[in-house]
Amino acid sequence: MLKTVKISLCVLLSLITLGTVFSGCGKEEQSSDAETKPVATEKPTVQPTTAAPTTVPSTGDSAGEKQRRYNFLAIKQKSDSIYTKLDDIITENNFQGSVYLKLGNDLEFNKCTGSSDEFQRKKNSLHTSFYTGAFTQHITAAAVLKLSEDKKLGLNDKLNKYFSGCSYGEKVTVKNLLTMTAPIPGYTKKTGGKTVLADDLEKKIKKDNSEEKNKNEIEKWILSQKLKGKSGEKYSYSDSCYFLLGKIIEKAAGTSYTSYISENILKPLGMNSSGFKAPSGLASPYDDSDEKDNKLFFGGVGFSSFGFISNVSDTIRYIEGIFDENVINSDSLLAMHTAFKGGYGYGVKIDGDRISISSKLGAYSSKITYSTDEAELYVAYSNYASSDSSKLNDLFKDYLKEFCL
Repeated sequence: MLKTVKISLCVLLSLITLGTVFSGCGKEEQSSDAETKPVATEKPTVQPTTAAPTTVPSTGDSAGEKQRRYNFLAIKQKSDSIYTKLDDIITENNFQGSVYLKLGNDLEFNKCTGSSDEFQRKKNSLHTSFYTGAFTQHITAAAVLKLSEDKKLGLNDKLNKYFSGCSYGEKVTVKNLLTMTAPIPGYTKKTGGKTVLADDLEKKIKKDNSEEKNKNEIEKWILSQKLKGKSGEKYSYSDSCYFLLGKIIEKAAGTSYTSYISENILKPLGMNSSGFKAPSGLASPYDDSDEKDNKLFFGGVGFSSFGFISNVSDTIRYIEGIFDENVINSDSLLAMHTAFKGGYGYGVKIDGDRISISSKLGAYSSKITYSTDEAELYVAYSNYASSDSSKLNDLFKDYLKEFCL
């Protein structure tokens, strides 16, 4: 878990802060009397509202992200008032979904609000399944790195090794796809604040199609596109990059993408409620009249780019698992968390030692942030279009500034 790096960082921070004990560096500086598993603190279902948040999050705090360290002694001493305030922030801003926050071993907060089923009025919980959106890309990146460790593919492999006849096959590498520095047009686009399929794909993707047919239509579309610039020059988000990585995983592993993920990531980590098939307990979308016909959720469309379904409990297992080297080794993890163009690593955005993944697809939103010293973890999923998991994270950070060193 990169202990040598963590220890060196802690020594440096201790010198800077004149020997302050509670520097937030790794588990060595945290007290050890916290619970190891979250305990649900669900409240009665509250009806959603589209009202604007009552608290406005700050913006442009990138510099603060790189330096943010918590005073864990103060957090432990005021934990009761912190729990109350975080609960109030959720209530005041009408957030509906499942939220988890851990700071060191001194604060572990979770709250679940809203309904996962509009007919049975079943409440959201830490075990409720949601579409996770961009979290899929973290999973995909981990699978690519594992295959690289096993010498089944190379990060410098060019696409023509996997896609014969691709017009840009000599210009784009696997690493370009991982870092989103391959200027391939995305197969989705933003229209009126919503994510929809690219125009040419809209009529070809159908609910009655098999997953393979929809995936084949998307793959053909991606490989027929022209690059929008020079590969490797700059970061440019494109879900096409991670769709192609899913196909490369299949070719390198000799099995389906979903089977490889299940056998090499989900099962070893005990992520028994996660996968790519919508379970019976999937949270229903709220506040979006077009959601039932949203083609982003048709079979095969999300695939290795945004098709992963999970819950808060399984997500915690995954984050813990990658640090425990139960998925990829420490060298691969360091590469994943190394910023390239635009502060993007492999499947994640990077700001100093803070890693973040955020997404909004239809009514579903997700936000996952964690620190590389494992002192901080935030996971939030929502199935309400009126809720924003990323905005809630900003509001939490604004409040917790008073506990920063």
